[in-house]
Amino acid sequence: MRKSVLLALAVACAAHIPAQTARDGRVALSLADAVDMALERNVTIARNTISLGADERAKSHAWNSISPSASVSGGLSTIPDGIGDSGSPSDYTAELSGAISLSFSPNLFTSIKSARISYEQGVVSYEQACRTVELNVREAFYGLLYEKENITLQERNLQTAKDQYEQNLAKYNQGRMSELDVLSAEVRYKSLQPTVENAHITFTNDLEAFAQLIGMDGTAQIDLQGSLDDVQISGRVTLDGVEINAPAVVSLQKQLEKAQNDLLAARFSAYAPSVTARWSHGLSSRPANGERSTTDSGSLSLTATIPLDGLLPWSQRADGVASAQDTIADLELQLADARRSLAVSTQSSLRKISQSQSSLTSRQANVELAQRTYDMTLQAYNRGTKDLLSLQNASDDLLSAQVNLMSEQRALISAVLALEHTIGVPFGTLSDKK
Repeated sequence: MRKSVLLALAVACAAHIPAQTARDGRVALSLADAVDMALERNVTIARNTISLGADERAKSHAWNSISPSASVSGGLSTIPDGIGDSGSPSDYTAELSGAISLSFSPNLFTSIKSARISYEQGVVSYEQACRTVELNVREAFYGLLYEKENITLQERNLQTAKDQYEQNLAKYNQGRMSELDVLSAEVRYKSLQPTVENAHITFTNDLEAFAQLIGMDGTAQIDLQGSLDDVQISGRVTLDGVEINAPAVVSLQKQLEKAQNDLLAARFSAYAPSVTARWSHGLSSRPANGERSTTDSGSLSLTATIPLDGLLPWSQRADGVASAQDTIADLELQLADARRSLAVSTQSSLRKISQSQSSLTSRQANVELAQRTYDMTLQAYNRGTKDLLSLQNASDDLLSAQVNLMSEQRALISAVLALEHTIGVPFGTLSDKK
């Protein structure tokens, strides 16, 4: 079926342009770079590749049960003095024989089909492993972008607090501001420093974990390329025209197909005859009346074996058929339940995405409103009509609105990624990239 997945991955890796390394040793890493690195270096995927190769080999050789078996035997013996017809000590007997046998059972068909289904299950497992790794990489990448942009906002807020403190200090030295306002500005400025430091530490730790995830050295200096704004989920997200290939359902379908084949194999074992053909040929040479006599003999046999214990309802083979039927019934129930769960989960995800889109619109409006409020409060503060506390509150509201907006962007992206993973479509199907 697809020498396929392995070849496709090899081509993708070969065609991929590696991440660019700057002169200072820093690596510029895009999302595509990160995904390709993870698919190439991840241990779980490597192990699945080995298992898939074994399944493909078993599929290719599934017919080997009908390979003929051959045997050759020979012997040479001497006859003691006075026993042979000629009484010569050189009398001997020589024998050479060979045989070829071939067996055929209807289970050959089910064995070949079982090997094919096992290979297809291996392909499904391999693809699921790749998609899970890619999902983890994408979520981690967007999480780091969120942390990176959050650091930018926190540093900007810290710089604003510092500028405000320095301005107030200058006004205090000029006798135009009270000492209390200067101390309040200083407290605010210094209280924001640990927040920024913690954000940097968290980002560094998460970046090292991300490097390990994609197979890079944890000490590598990585520059993430991209922004949360690169992913746009505009308009109502629907699955109209989208081919759903949910991994959970596909896996159960393959299990059911294998169980149905196992039932056929059990029936063949219980009721179907097996045929064995054997051809043998032998040569022998022995002394007779002072001369040597050579005998050439051969035989061909055809044997059919018909099992009868399957006709007995309490026999082991009859129980095997019944157990195989029970397995099919159980898998059919699981498959029906998985399809219902998929439908419920999909609708829930779509509602979550829609709600997140509405929240994102509101949060964008909140940022604009908070920015206008802060700008007007700053102007009023500079004119002396607003106090420092009002300015600080306006600054906090603006920062909170900006962080909430980014958080909602990240939540929306994660919700779409989760839905794409659940229904088994390529990542990016439900979003528009700039």
